[in-house]
Amino acid sequence: MTQSVVVQVGQCGNQIGCCFWDLALREHAAVNQKGIYDDAISSFFRNVDTRAVGDCGSISKGRISSLKARAVLIDMEEGVVNEILQGPLRDVFDSKQLITDISGSGNNW
Repeated sequence: MTQSVVVQVGQCGNQIGCCFWDLALREHAAVNQKGIYDDAISSFFRNVDTRAVGDCGSISKGRISSLKARAVLIDMEEGVVNEILQGPLRDVFDSKQLITDISGSGNNW
């Protein structure tokens, strides 16, 4: 079983990443209508037991409990990341997966 971690960097990377996660969820829902956590979905998502305390709540087989993307979101500004956390994919990401800064790059290339 292959597991990938997607690294989304900057405004463009995070916006493209959101399109990817939306498509991955819709595609898997069309194929796996019973909601079983299998090898295909485990490549990009963790199945987290929300009733568990701490980080040891990962479920490897069975029904889907709560999917979390295997991703790290990096941006110098909080705007795009905040949009993601308030949008339709908000449940797929966890605050531990985010790296942001308040200052931004100020168009300093």
